[in-house]
Amino acid sequence: LFLQDMLLKTRLHEHLFQLLETRISELSVLRTQISHDSTESGKGSAGDKHEVGIAMAQLEIEKIDGQINLLQQQLIALKRIDAQQDHTQIQTGSIFKCNEQWFYCSIAFGQLEFEQTSVFCLSPEAPLFLTLKGKKVGETALLNGKTWKIETVS
Repeated sequence: LFLQDMLLKTRLHEHLFQLLETRISELSVLRTQISHDSTESGKGSAGDKHEVGIAMAQLEIEKIDGQINLLQQQLIALKRIDAQQDHTQIQTGSIFKCNEQWFYCSIAFGQLEFEQTSVFCLSPEAPLFLTLKGKKVGETALLNGKTWKIETVS
């Protein structure tokens, strides 16, 4: 069973944290490279082509800054969750299984593979979480015409 070891949720939480930090680092390197390249390409250049290149680089940097900001907000949200707390009902920080699929209510990250198990990380604002919040093992809920049966909560 995926949840036999309570430390598994802690490892999943840490894995997700590492994924976010790695992505922030990668985007920061990319941002620096784009900034450097636009500065270097501008040396000795003049005219409309040069101005368009700088404007495009600036737009790309702003887009990357937005992605970094979102990832940093997700890191803050993840830090607020106590992954060592065991839950008997679905709430923020719960890992649960419904309809043969594992979910971790933490941040909107989507699906990831962790220790040979597929886990879908969803935010506390996700419709599925809002539908299942407060429910316990054995209970069901209906969302978009589909019945969701809770098999495990931790």
